[in-house]
Amino acid sequence: MKKILSIFLFIMIAKISTAQDEDKGVRFGLTISPQISWMTSSDKGLTGNGSYLGLSYGLLIDILIPKNYAFATGLILSSEGGKLIYNNQTKFNTYGELIFDAGTAVDYRTQYLKIPLTMKLRTNQIGYITYFGQFGLEGGIRIRSKADITNNAGNFIEDKIDFGKDVTIGDVGLLIGGGAEFELTGKTAIHTSLQYCSGFIDATNNPKDFKTKSSLNNLRLQLGVYF
Repeated sequence: MKKILSIFLFIMIAKISTAQDEDKGVRFGLTISPQISWMTSSDKGLTGNGSYLGLSYGLLIDILIPKNYAFATGLILSSEGGKLIYNNQTKFNTYGELIFDAGTAVDYRTQYLKIPLTMKLRTNQIGYITYFGQFGLEGGIRIRSKADITNNAGNFIEDKIDFGKDVTIGDVGLLIGGGAEFELTGKTAIHTSLQYCSGFIDATNNPKDFKTKSSLNNLRLQLGVYF
């Protein structure tokens, strides 16, 4: 992860320096965002049964093309999760050949390193405020994953177990949102937006013959400041 972070920051700093020399069209900021996430499935073998309150934080980068449009990206650490009930007997890679009874519930808690790739459509500044809409993709790489597992009677089987073998290594979703920026002085602005990300790849990785599919979704209040 440190290598990925170092390479990404080096590339972004180089791009920012180049763009600032050319047209002053790049800005960056910091964000911290409370969020709620959950897991859904159209698979009859799974039932979504709970959400997870988490936090995301990191670096924001806007490349203006021109003033009223921006390519928005960044580097975000995001804590997400949700609870699934397995309606049929199942296996998990973490436990080898052990078979779990129908009704087993797994409370997933996963941290991702995410990079949004989105477009922003911005209004002209009205007073001190600029409004915007945002859409695009958000991709991530799993850094770690923990889980609580309970049986169909609600009793703990395992608490905070390392569950990375049963979570897909990456996640990709459609991101839409909208918000406003309040100019403080010069290029400094307070940023706030409401974002919804709907995952469209399988978030879990169950053994062969026990495959089920679910997706990870989240709703966040993104708070930040641009410099």
